[in-house]
Amino acid sequence: MNPVGVIQKGRATRRALANAPVPSSWAREAVKTQLRLAAGRVDRTDGLVNVKVVKTQLRLAAGRVGRRTDGLVNVKVDRFDVTGFSISSLAHLHREIFVELQYYFRASRTDPVIVDGGSNIGMSVLFFKALYPAANVLAFEPAARAHELLRRNVEANGLAGVEIRHAALGGQDGTVPFFEDPDDPATFRMSTRAERIRGAETSVEELRLSGVIPGHVDLVKLDVEGAEDDVLEDLIASGAISRVEQLLVEYHHHLDGDRDFLGAFLERLRDHGFRYQVSAQSPVRNRNALATTFQDVLVHAFRP
Repeated sequence: MNPVGVIQKGRATRRALANAPVPSSWAREAVKTQLRLAAGRVDRTDGLVNVKVVKTQLRLAAGRVGRRTDGLVNVKVDRFDVTGFSISSLAHLHREIFVELQYYFRASRTDPVIVDGGSNIGMSVLFFKALYPAANVLAFEPAARAHELLRRNVEANGLAGVEIRHAALGGQDGTVPFFEDPDDPATFRMSTRAERIRGAETSVEELRLSGVIPGHVDLVKLDVEGAEDDVLEDLIASGAISRVEQLLVEYHHHLDGDRDFLGAFLERLRDHGFRYQVSAQSPVRNRNALATTFQDVLVHAFRP
């Protein structure tokens, strides 16, 4: 990336975090990471590259990260060492989670209990531990290779208070079909729903969250690629929803145009004492189509 691009990257990161409810040091580190990634300024040790958030995004943008002999890449994010499948996937996760703060929530205590459904390689877990170091996190990831990196990243950073489960969340206990692209472990579309990805069918253990949820839960975060309706229905039917304080859900609106409706999902939340905020983008071409087009919607539900 040229010098002008590097500067623009840094400024964009500062703007994104200017009024964010995080420590000033968070923003400084994010800018450093972005700048280093963009400028390709990294430290190399044992064939790896360590990067620090303006530092991270800038190095990722420039493709300057540690390349491992096993085909993985390594980057420094804040105080964490993170191993991922590709530069582009790490850059996406870092920008979405550490810069845009999509999973930020305000807890009522310093040691919140967090359920992380769909942890992928663990960037969300690292974010929660950076935000609340004393947090207790129960993390679920169904994709085998992503689960391996999730465990590696948690162990490599010595994170206490994190429990990892290799399982999908859904509406039943048992083994269910799982769809993934064996040639692209970095994809974020692996799912128990065949509509989400055209790929190979394997199988995975599915759990009802109501059966494993701790006592009181400060946050349930769900990025479960189309299974969010089933998870919410289980929480409601079992009564476990009463023990949940907040939810952050990536809702897959119109994954199936005849089945997945954001309005019904939001009404169920409201019926059980939640208020909510939503954020999403809709390209003009989708509005012009006047059709039930797929859309990712971030829902933050909370009790007033």
